[in-house]
Amino acid sequence: MFFSFLPILLYSFLIVLYPLSWLKVDRSVSKRYIQAGQSLNVKITVKSHLPLPILFLIIEDQLPRSIHYSDTRHFKYQFLRKPSSLLKSDTYKTIIFPRFRRQVVYEYEITSVPRGSHELTDVRLVTGDFLGLVSKEHVYSNRVSILSEPREVPLRLKNDISYFEEGEQTAYSIKANHTNLVSGVRDYAPGDRVSWLDWKTTARKQKLVTKEFEQEKHKDLTVVLNGIQSEEDDWLAFEGSVEMANSIVRESIDDHGKVSFVAIGENRHEIQLERGRRDLDRLTRFLAEVKLVDESKPFSSKLLKEGMLISKDRNIVVITHELDPHLHRTMSRINQQDAKVSLIYIRSKHLVSSRERQGLDQLKQEGVIVTWLNEDQLTGRIIEVNT
Repeated sequence: MFFSFLPILLYSFLIVLYPLSWLKVDRSVSKRYIQAGQSLNVKITVKSHLPLPILFLIIEDQLPRSIHYSDTRHFKYQFLRKPSSLLKSDTYKTIIFPRFRRQVVYEYEITSVPRGSHELTDVRLVTGDFLGLVSKEHVYSNRVSILSEPREVPLRLKNDISYFEEGEQTAYSIKANHTNLVSGVRDYAPGDRVSWLDWKTTARKQKLVTKEFEQEKHKDLTVVLNGIQSEEDDWLAFEGSVEMANSIVRESIDDHGKVSFVAIGENRHEIQLERGRRDLDRLTRFLAEVKLVDESKPFSSKLLKEGMLISKDRNIVVITHELDPHLHRTMSRINQQDAKVSLIYIRSKHLVSSRERQGLDQLKQEGVIVTWLNEDQLTGRIIEVNT
């Protein structure tokens, strides 16, 4: 019995002496940049440089807390009342029996990755002997960064008012070509309508000449995002605010003069979208990483300071997950500056009090353009927004 049990004892002794730190662990991911709601494939490779057989190996990838909820795209907003239902307690680990193999691979998929900058850091390995007398564990640091960009929501913008370069005439069709204000003439180009031809100038110059019309000019636009936390469960409504801000900015770039984005949290962050793709990339990066913050100074007071700087030739869209009497008064004061003010309020229909509903109705009566988005609107394929 002693000699038959001797190999097991010898193996246990070797496991005690064998340093797990000699194993090499590599982690690779299918993508470094993804959109919120997409899946991510992860591959962990463990290599051994010594020929010692390993009976079993438990591999556990210890993911950050930022990735521990499911972003099911627009479906997630059905839990706007109780966001904790989206939290997941999945553990990504497996047991492998390498035996004499020098290399083993563990592959798994993370589904519905949420928005954010996620850093995968530690991989935990556990092994032992035949009888469970010896157990060894080691944590390897292997950093891989993933950026999950916010989703762009399909929007239908309503009541968008534009202004011509001369006069105060308004237009409600933001993409229409207006042919009632002629600013000059130019040579005919393929695709010009026959009705645009200037026949008198054509006859005088003996070549086709087309009228050039006054291009409509929309007011400059500032989109303001509330990044201050008021309640513990605000984070899902804030996700909706981030997606809405991202979509409105991108939808408005071609239809307004100068578009800027302002996030109000612990600090003020502003992005002027004047240099095309480069500024859009900055906006995407910022919105992917922005988080709710606890701040002693309320959003309403910071917004008031922001609103006082807005000129009357500029539109302002405020996106918030919180509406209190202080914010109501702030919106009213900004509205008195002759700037066009829009409020997008994101909150569950089960959590909005009668006082908040009255506040929204009163803001409408005062001339503020109000959009309240709850579960019914946010879970739809296309969201209608008054701006």
